[in-house]
Amino acid sequence: MRFRVTYPLMLGALRTVSAASLSILVLVVGCAGFVEAQSAAYPLEPAVTSSPRETFQTFLHSEEAMWALVLGEGSDERSADGFQKLMELDARAKRTLDLHGVAPEARKQTADDAAVHLYEVLMRLELPPFDQIPGDEEIEAGVELERWTLPHTEITVHRVTDGPREGEYLFSPETVGRVEEFYKRVKELPYRRKPPIEHVDSFLQVYGGWDIPISSIDSLPRWMRNVAWGQALWKWGVLVGAFGIVLILLIGAYRVTRRRAEPRSARRYLLSLAVPVVLLLACVFALPRLFEQILLVGDVAKHLNLFMTAIAYLSLAWVAWILILAAGESLVSRPRVGAESLDASLIRLTARLIAIGAVILLVFQGATAIGLPLVGLVASVSIGGLAVALAAQDTLKNLLGSLMIFIDRPYRVGERIVAGGHDGVVEYIGLRSTRIRQLDGALTSIPNEQMATMDIENIERREYIRRKTKLRIATGTAREEVERALAIVREILEDHEGMSQDRPPRVYFEEFNPDSLSIVLFYWYAPPDYWAFCALGERINLEIVRRFAEAGIKLAPPTSTTRFTTETDEQLELTPK
Repeated sequence: MRFRVTYPLMLGALRTVSAASLSILVLVVGCAGFVEAQSAAYPLEPAVTSSPRETFQTFLHSEEAMWALVLGEGSDERSADGFQKLMELDARAKRTLDLHGVAPEARKQTADDAAVHLYEVLMRLELPPFDQIPGDEEIEAGVELERWTLPHTEITVHRVTDGPREGEYLFSPETVGRVEEFYKRVKELPYRRKPPIEHVDSFLQVYGGWDIPISSIDSLPRWMRNVAWGQALWKWGVLVGAFGIVLILLIGAYRVTRRRAEPRSARRYLLSLAVPVVLLLACVFALPRLFEQILLVGDVAKHLNLFMTAIAYLSLAWVAWILILAAGESLVSRPRVGAESLDASLIRLTARLIAIGAVILLVFQGATAIGLPLVGLVASVSIGGLAVALAAQDTLKNLLGSLMIFIDRPYRVGERIVAGGHDGVVEYIGLRSTRIRQLDGALTSIPNEQMATMDIENIERREYIRRKTKLRIATGTAREEVERALAIVREILEDHEGMSQDRPPRVYFEEFNPDSLSIVLFYWYAPPDYWAFCALGERINLEIVRRFAEAGIKLAPPTSTTRFTTETDEQLELTPK
């Protein structure tokens, strides 16, 4: 059925191409379809498909009544009652077609074209009397009839064997699929019965939907009614105008997305919704209704409808992606979650995984709707995924490394670590790498694959700072002086700043060296404030120097002798002049 009611604003809007173009985005649902002049006694009677005879009668009577209705209200403003009758007649005629195997989004256009072509074919053939077509009497008598073919044709009515319409007799899927071929073979034959509108397919190429009266199209210049690629020129003009308006809206939406906002914020993501939302509204509401109202027919209508459906699903997937990521960023922006923390990275990763799942689901749903073979698509995706995986092994390794870091949490943003010889503060943990600001100011990025496998020293998480150092006193120092040195150091370290009760300082006379006597000392400082620890070490060192000097204890300087000789082993004296 090719006619549907739209808002009164559309009445007469297509008198000129320019006026039609400006009305595009306010068009509402349209439909099309035309019927022969013979009227039906009961136009709202439901389809009866209990036998081949009933199926033929239902189709022909419904189509004839529908064409009579179109002709009767064709010149002036069409009524809502007429539209309702038209809808019922159209639905009843199409109920006789078996559309099994046709993609859901292509069924309407397929049914439109098949109904018109089948009607044109039957109007040009010599049909047998209805009482010669198997009817309810034969079926009730127990005749096993699986299919019936119109004599001297390949037009077949078959019995549906499964599904919700099991037991009904419908025009077979083969007939529906080949009816255009049948029409091309008989279109030059004369009509066996006089139709109210001859050459319906040509009529549909020129005229519009239910709310566009025939007289409105007839008032257009003749050249606008010329047909090119299956559609009148005025329809192509409206299409160009429609796509132009959508393009302008997309450009405006894109400029909205370019407005300044934080690169990774929920507001930034919401601004980026402008483009996919415009696409979604255009493909779901404005353009499909426009196509139906101006009455696109044939392959152009079918391909455009499938294209709009595909774009609609892709736009919906785009919207879902952005909304899920925006939800993740809104969680990250909370004070309890640092924007660059490990928790934030984990939330972002989870949001991306959920978004990827939603996109895949919608893409597969869209593929099913437009009739793509799902099994083949899955195989293609699998093969493509394998190729991508092989080509992006390093990226996948880094992703797995990121997951290990998220699970183990060996470090967080803001902590000082030593990893692979790099000592610095973690600035960012991403899905691919970790950025470390080294103590000398340089910024180092290390792939997460390496970070997950290398030894990492987390300095920030230490409970204390330990110092181990040696004091070397001169060889020949008397035992009493050595004992005095040990006592001085122990006294200095006793109850020092930052000392914990479970880790008291340790001071020992460690060993004899060739040029000194070694005293080793240990002490621990908490909390692990590095600069406070350095200040304490400085005070301890100065106190040791002062106390040793007062006690007459000499520290042993490092001793080394460098000699230079000639090739004849004569020693050279380096005496400044």
